[in-house]
Amino acid sequence: MGENPTFDQGYMRRMAAHHAQGVELARIAVEKAQDPYLRNLAHLMAADQKGEIAVFRQWWRSWFGGDLPPASPEEHATMPGMLSVRQMESLRGTSGEAFDPLFIGLMTAHHQGAVLMADEAMREAGDIRLRLMAHATRHAQRGEIELMHGSQGFAAVKSATLSLFLPAGEAQADRRGAASSTHAH
Repeated sequence: MGENPTFDQGYMRRMAAHHAQGVELARIAVEKAQDPYLRNLAHLMAADQKGEIAVFRQWWRSWFGGDLPPASPEEHATMPGMLSVRQMESLRGTSGEAFDPLFIGLMTAHHQGAVLMADEAMREAGDIRLRLMAHATRHAQRGEIELMHGSQGFAAVKSATLSLFLPAGEAQADRRGAASSTHAH
């Protein structure tokens, strides 16, 4: 157990809830995305986030006993990148050519929120395992943002590799003008 169990517990609850919404978003894209590449990427996103949720659940049982509790309404309201009910309904109601760009925009914002949360955990988590997982989360989410926006080949590998070495909270603006992360407070 780390030195800051209160932060660690809150982070695990929040990130599990954040990832649950990410899985829901990805499942919608698996059904509705027009681009087969985007559908395949959505499968990967869902699997990655479901895997992290499973790790949080196992760690919670091992470290604290019992089941991982849900995030509180207050935690939901303050998580960066969480989509509103209206945004989720809009995505569900969109189809055809309008779907892919809407999904990419919403999932990019959602992933950027997860990057902010992971940056915070890299600075604040008491348990080194959570810090390491936060680093992996940040790397995966940044890579998926790049892939959603069409990075391929060397450009995608370069971006993913550079993101491994950026300090937590380091601002990175991609060429589409979307900020991948900023300092979280």
